[in-house]
Amino acid sequence: MPETAVAANVVFEDVRSRTADRPNVVDIVSAAYDALERPLYAFALGITHSGTAAEDLVQESFLRLVREVRAGRPPDNVRAWLYRVCANLATSRGRRATIATRYLPFLATREVGETPEARHLRLELGAELTAALADLSHDERTGLLLSAGGFHGPEIADMIGRTHGATRTMLTRARLKVQARLSGEVDRRA
Repeated sequence: MPETAVAANVVFEDVRSRTADRPNVVDIVSAAYDALERPLYAFALGITHSGTAAEDLVQESFLRLVREVRAGRPPDNVRAWLYRVCANLATSRGRRATIATRYLPFLATREVGETPEARHLRLELGAELTAALADLSHDERTGLLLSAGGFHGPEIADMIGRTHGATRTMLTRARLKVQARLSGEVDRRA
């Protein structure tokens, strides 16, 4: 057993024997803290690999010692009790972190939804685009929508029954008509 552990238990037994019915909480906890805080911190640091987490574990371990002594249930071996409590707290902390990580995707996100202005502009542009598409012929509209859906020129030409060259010309003219209509809407709003 390390010297600090022997010294802590000797101090603890000395303090325990001085009080008759109920041990003095301050004396017991301060003696244990003075003797065991640094080694317990090193133990917690070895478990967590985080200085702040280790400090939290040591603090919570000593707070639980205060509660136990205050309730009249001082542990027989303070050193072993503190190390066991610290190890249990580290295990609980790890379990909570695992659960939190598992359910993190289900928690509320901090992403801001679409603003009212952006939604209005999107809907307004959608209405203008619908009106611009309505001005096109059936083949032009079908060709543009197929193109927007990822179809290539030869596929579109086969679907609407035109040659590839004629389809390319038709799509170019349809795009220019839609662009002119939408830019005219933009100019009217400005």
